[in-house]
Amino acid sequence: MYATARPLELHLLDYTIPLHPRRLARTAVAEVKSMPVALQAWFGFLFAILAVAVVAAAVSIPPGWEVFGTTPSFEWGLMIIGYVFFAIMTSGLCLSSSLGTVFGIERFLPFEKRHAVLAILSLLTAFLIIALDLHYPVRMVFGAMLVPSPSSPMWWMGVFYGAYLVVLIVEVWSMFTDHPKIHQYACTIASVIAILAPGTLGAVFGVVGAKAYWNGIFTPIQMVITAFLAGSALLGIVFYLIHRLRLADWKIAATIALPSVRVLMAVGLVAVSALLVRQVAVGLMGDVRGLREATLALVAGPLADLFWARILLGLFIPALLIAAPLAKTHPAMTFSASILVLFGVLLDRYLFVVAGQIAPVGAGAGTLAYPYAHYAPTPTELAIFAGAAAFMALGYTLAERYLKMGEGDAHMFFPFPWIKKHHDHDEEDHEGHADAPAAVATPEVLA
Repeated sequence: MYATARPLELHLLDYTIPLHPRRLARTAVAEVKSMPVALQAWFGFLFAILAVAVVAAAVSIPPGWEVFGTTPSFEWGLMIIGYVFFAIMTSGLCLSSSLGTVFGIERFLPFEKRHAVLAILSLLTAFLIIALDLHYPVRMVFGAMLVPSPSSPMWWMGVFYGAYLVVLIVEVWSMFTDHPKIHQYACTIASVIAILAPGTLGAVFGVVGAKAYWNGIFTPIQMVITAFLAGSALLGIVFYLIHRLRLADWKIAATIALPSVRVLMAVGLVAVSALLVRQVAVGLMGDVRGLREATLALVAGPLADLFWARILLGLFIPALLIAAPLAKTHPAMTFSASILVLFGVLLDRYLFVVAGQIAPVGAGAGTLAYPYAHYAPTPTELAIFAGAAAFMALGYTLAERYLKMGEGDAHMFFPFPWIKKHHDHDEEDHEGHADAPAAVATPEVLA
């Protein structure tokens, strides 16, 4: 008698994945066929964008291939903008969620699982973008470890974001494998780093004395507040789609999560608007060389169209949508405000990076652009940025389909007196409990 060889399999959470190539291919084909048509189209759309982005990334790697729009006068372009955008969004997600997971405010408890998945995907996306911009990121990793530089904000940025990724991985692992004590510590540490990481990222810009528009103590503060606004807006988009597509916990998405998002975005919009007014006022009235020129480029120069579009679309209209009485009964208004806010944050980061370089005050590499330097993203940069967004969207779609995304108990770290015990929602009150699969079962839902 010969023993029958057991098939090679990988057991991951509640799934068994065959490792034999033929069985794996058959399983993948069967899974794709079982998906709703709309979901198949969504995956196809994302993979098409990723395919173009992979080609663009491969083109950008060889030395000497000048495929980015940067110049000696304009050294930081869309890659740095993309890195900053996705990196601060990671922190914003954790800051929004910490109100429930760390401080125990009950209305923010539904943010627990989805914020962590989104945060880790956002940070991975930021790392992929900066890796392509650096060309040889391995040298940076070994340099940071073997030659530490505690006086450098950039070194601290690498330390905090590297630690951030590790903590987020532990947080997600402990969340889906039921390790509440580890989850307590991971959530609390992540909330602390969520402030330190964007603060040091802002300091990287703030200590550059040659760029007057970036220089100053308010740059790290602005980075943290903008991060909070970006994370809140992304949660608004996600929870509206959860409600619209009837995913796990779809009823509390509309009754608890979206009203909470409106509160967070209202606070963020007020804070960001106040900092923007201060920044423009100081820029126009200041006498620091390069600061007034950069601010004039924003409000009345080559960047004016984007600046006022950012004010109108990213601040004013979202504030009206959030404040409207109909927003309480029409989730689509919160969804629209969230999209506009997130678009406004992207424009804001673009303007921030560009305005800091558009009015050079000295020659760089023997050149001096006067009165304004010029930068326009190339198709390669745009394709990489679009691919980064598609990567994050793909990762989250897979998580929503295959992980148990129903929100359970948030494991608070601090025993504040206002914390109430969070009970699991009764299945009669909402569909898609944490024990139920998060995948969409019928094509009618996605149609």
